Amino acid sequence: MSKKKPRMIGREASLAMAIALIQAGSSVDVVGSRGSGRSAFLHELKRRLESKDWTVLVVRGVASLKSNPLVAMQLAGIGEPADSRHPVTIQRMAEALTQRIRPPKTVLFLDDWDDLDEASWGVAESVRRWEGLPIVLSRLQGLRARHTPSGLEASTMEPSYVIDMAPVKFEELEEVVSEHLGGPIDPGAISRVYAKSGGVVGLAINLVDAAVREGRVRLDAGLWIATRDLWSPGLRGVVEAYLEALDNDARDALEIIALIGVSDTETVRRLVDWETLERLEERAMIQLYASGSRQLVTVVPPLLVEFFRHEPRAARRIRLTEHIIDSLGSSGSADAIVVDQIPEGASVADSDALFVRLVQEGARTRRLVTHAEWVRSPNPSTAVPYLKALLAVQQPAGRVDHVLDHTIDGDGDERAHTEFAVIRAQWRAYVHRDVDGALAELAAVAPVHAFGRMADAAAVTIETNLRGVPDDFADRLEVTDDLPESIRITLWEAQMAVLLAQGRFDGARRVFQNIRDSDKSAVGFLPSVLFGLVLLGEGDHSAALAWAQRGYDEAHGYLDVDGMRAHAYVACLCLTVQGAYSRAEEMIGTVFAIGDPPPFPRSSQLALLNIASVIAVRRGRSALAERYANELDALPVPDGPMPGQSRFWSHAQLLVFAGRHSEAATVVWEGSDTLWDRGARFSAVMGYLTCLEVERSPERLQVAVGRARELGGEFLLAHADYVQAFADEDVDALLALVPRLAATGRLGHAVSAFSHAVDILTDRGETAGATAVAAERQTFLESLGSNDYDVTRFMTRAVTLTQRELEIVEYVEKGLSNGQIAAHLVLSVRTVESHLHRISRKVGARNRKELAELVSGIQP
Repeated sequence: MSKKKPRMIGREASLAMAIALIQAGSSVDVVGSRGSGRSAFLHELKRRLESKDWTVLVVRGVASLKSNPLVAMQLAGIGEPADSRHPVTIQRMAEALTQRIRPPKTVLFLDDWDDLDEASWGVAESVRRWEGLPIVLSRLQGLRARHTPSGLEASTMEPSYVIDMAPVKFEELEEVVSEHLGGPIDPGAISRVYAKSGGVVGLAINLVDAAVREGRVRLDAGLWIATRDLWSPGLRGVVEAYLEALDNDARDALEIIALIGVSDTETVRRLVDWETLERLEERAMIQLYASGSRQLVTVVPPLLVEFFRHEPRAARRIRLTEHIIDSLGSSGSADAIVVDQIPEGASVADSDALFVRLVQEGARTRRLVTHAEWVRSPNPSTAVPYLKALLAVQQPAGRVDHVLDHTIDGDGDERAHTEFAVIRAQWRAYVHRDVDGALAELAAVAPVHAFGRMADAAAVTIETNLRGVPDDFADRLEVTDDLPESIRITLWEAQMAVLLAQGRFDGARRVFQNIRDSDKSAVGFLPSVLFGLVLLGEGDHSAALAWAQRGYDEAHGYLDVDGMRAHAYVACLCLTVQGAYSRAEEMIGTVFAIGDPPPFPRSSQLALLNIASVIAVRRGRSALAERYANELDALPVPDGPMPGQSRFWSHAQLLVFAGRHSEAATVVWEGSDTLWDRGARFSAVMGYLTCLEVERSPERLQVAVGRARELGGEFLLAHADYVQAFADEDVDALLALVPRLAATGRLGHAVSAFSHAVDILTDRGETAGATAVAAERQTFLESLGSNDYDVTRFMTRAVTLTQRELEIVEYVEKGLSNGQIAAHLVLSVRTVESHLHRISRKVGARNRKELAELVSGIQP
């Protein structure tokens, strides 16, 4: 069927080419997979041809009617209805079609040609030959040229021009989706749509439509934004339609490749036969590409992988997993597979338990596959994915050492050699604690390989995380135009991390824009995580929280545990600043259920344990807080450079809980001094300012406020102005700060600003003013709604209730009225009311529901 296959660039160019071919009297063959946008392309082509005074006849194939001759033509209104006296014959149908094309400039569209009955196709082809009728047909990829719809050889068929409905570029998809939605779409949202759909227009549109229906994508101030993970159960039908042309063997093969992830052809060939692989490639459902000396296979578009991961059919997955194990090696191989279990003692909800099992199943399969590839050819190209699979879940150090020691340097892939050297240096620095040796090893690698600048980025990152920001980081991380895109991104990521640690928010944002403007396929989750912290530092708390939550949801959908853990850190930091502990606890519970993080870096785990400990203290669960603090102390890494990654947060909060405020203030101040000296100045200033809430000191105030102003960033500046106004007892400044504190997420500080202003005015005898400010405070509290916020200041002493008060709260949680509680405890109703009033004042609750939530789990 094919004569020429123009190399089309973009949808507009394809439409222009199709129109030119039709005007020249040639036929056009539009080829694409289900969901590739063939129908949308034909619709637009029809509209444009009709605008040029062409007559367009449309005949559609119907799979269920394929065995009925000429039915497609009849359904399109061509020819007379059949009856006993005038049966429909091929000759009569050909004459009827010929009559319909008498107007000049007529074209015949055959949509879903694959499902067209043979007789209708024969009539169309004959009339085309007799009359020179141009035909536009759309079909699935798969049938070879010069076949009929049912696959019969068709030696009489004339050639036609083929237009492939190939995936579009990022900018083109953004234009199509924006046009479909009727407005611009957020760059982050369209990046996620592009990543999932692989640029396949039809799938992208279906994905967006499902997300809009379910509120995962919504219009906000004229911009369409993604608020949650974009995967939806409603997409199952779309993906099933995309897969419907596959037989059982091909579908099994595709799911197997999706389960094992990106692997080389030799491994895939042990699981899937060549004929099936060729069929999948022909239908554009897998892609083969070279990486060094290896040919890798992956499933495309990525939405298919997500579909298989969300498939609820456990028996099918077990069968395919057993096939993988049987084909690649024994399930008892100590080097390949480790029995995975939900961490002992973890409190895991049913949904979390299912998620954890999916994660563990994927990790287990990846270890098996990468182990088989490394054993067959132990070189850096196979060692890097195997090491990543081993490091994804905690492994005995000896297993990783074995791979590092027995990998042969001999496949000629310079990128893989550099990545292997980086992992070896990271293992040496973080696990064996030989930082000098690791840095020396990276310094030796950098000049040798073409990708050596990756080693520079790794060395700066190791120094920043384990020692401090190196003075010469700018020279070592310089990005030049001649570098490959992936290397530039690696260097930019390291730059962004250092700039953010130093509190240079403008610089970090500028670097993030460079990353965003680059090749989207080369960007990992780290820039997204860092940008969430940039938003927080700039003072846009709500945007930071929404950004981190979206990243968390997206990583959750992809079973990307590292991305989940890192985004959860930023989201939980925002939630803790806000005092929304319940949401933070839920997210932390899911992350902790997955198990221990990789051995490097552990900065996100440091922060999450810190946050969990602080929340436990605020909830009055001192034993749980101490357990988290002990886990923090047991981690074999120093404090991290980002906010919340220093152990002094947990230790100081426990000291405050015990009433040892001065000691707590010293711990926070000295820890902040250490961070400042390391170059971790964003985190240091947060500590300095918090220290002043624990214990006031004029000398420390001057240092803290001065350093906050040196860095800038509304998050720090609003806090600095607050502690200054608090110390100056400046009522006007305190009240003026409330909107800024609320915008930066510091709801507790905003309430405290009101309260302190009331106290100052009361002490001055300005009763009317105090009453007015108290009314403003109440209005502000009511504006927060019924959300579970702790509006007390972060470092104030946590709440402790008496045994009697805990008994009363327990009955409140069960929904009992005051009278029922009084009857149970043999107390008067007035006594119960008095207790509830006192408890509410202790915890800052505004109603019974909030009271029950705030004191849940508090210990006497």
